[in-house]
Amino acid sequence: MTLKNLLAGLLLAAPLAFAHPGKEEVYAHAAQPLERKSLAHCEKEFSHPEFVRKTVEIHGRELARLRRSLGIVEDNLEKPKLHPRDYISVSKIDHKSNKTVTKGMDLSTLFTDSGACMLTPSVDQGPLYVKGEEIRKNITGGEAGIKLTLAIQVVDYKTCKTVPNAYVDIWSSNSTGIYVGVQGYPGMGDPKDSSILMGTTLRGVQPTDDHGIASFDSLMPGHYTGRATHIHAIVYIGATKQPNNTITGGHAAHVGQLYFDQSLLTAVNSLAPYNTNTMRVTPNTADYLFMQGANGDDPIVRYALVGNELSQGMFAWIRFGIDQQASKTVNPAAFWTDKGGVMNPNGPVAQLTGGGFGGGFGGWPGWGGGKKQRAAEKEDKEEEEEEEVEKEE
Repeated sequence: MTLKNLLAGLLLAAPLAFAHPGKEEVYAHAAQPLERKSLAHCEKEFSHPEFVRKTVEIHGRELARLRRSLGIVEDNLEKPKLHPRDYISVSKIDHKSNKTVTKGMDLSTLFTDSGACMLTPSVDQGPLYVKGEEIRKNITGGEAGIKLTLAIQVVDYKTCKTVPNAYVDIWSSNSTGIYVGVQGYPGMGDPKDSSILMGTTLRGVQPTDDHGIASFDSLMPGHYTGRATHIHAIVYIGATKQPNNTITGGHAAHVGQLYFDQSLLTAVNSLAPYNTNTMRVTPNTADYLFMQGANGDDPIVRYALVGNELSQGMFAWIRFGIDQQASKTVNPAAFWTDKGGVMNPNGPVAQLTGGGFGGGFGGWPGWGGGKKQRAAEKEDKEEEEEEEVEKEE
């Protein structure tokens, strides 16, 4: 059995959704209106033998590379399932492969049910985006965690064609739930420690190839209070690569987020260093943005273990549609420059802190003042004074 035939089972065309409000319920980091346009009309294109062959070949090279790194030559790959499309049912799906691919089988039968992809909702980029990250495949930064190679295929929902020469910008928290690269956000390290701005771990940009696929060597993200575990992404169209290995120009055609099976996350959280994370776990079904993404879509990645154990790493893949003419507003929390990270004085963190990146964060115990907190305290004091006056009268 050839590795190429075996790899065919990894390619269910998966829908996607991405973005981050982290702790949105506190800071009113509301999502934008959904772009609910079905990709079901693309089923014919996605199941075309040449489309399937090329996708199998590209994803296959990635998985073969990962398995070779573990000294594994043989493979036994499987096929993901068909999925219903509401957030409760999507949350119950096991996105790990479940059907063994056999030698000589008709590869087209693997993909006749894989074209019902949906365009994911487009949401804001969240409070922890850093603009100007470098183009690089490996974004692990030497940190500990479960290796995750993520392949994202971008297609145009209008034409059902893949989108080459786009740039996919992703970012996520590390194994203990911390976002490196932004100073002063609650729960994300010491708010007065500016050294966090020098980090680029789990942040990076990759171009899509001629089949619309961009892939990253990353780590499974860790959980933190208020959000289900997720990875963010922005797709830039028309951007230009600069000599310093960053991109400029173009426009953000899509902003969103992807998720993982709850059972997988439970297994991940039992392993080191994830098991040292004491922050509360928010399940997918308790996450507002997951609910939005999974009502009509399936924003959970398909995945396979690279070796026999989860600790040996994962290969995950997902396909999503974009409107190439769309232009989304992006307001970074910080910028990556030749001299390192610099906070955006007009960014979402600055707006929440009143401009004091290290001087306190209103509404969070132990984080000091902040404009919103001082306003709330003033209002409470005025109400108490009014109550005292009423009592005296």
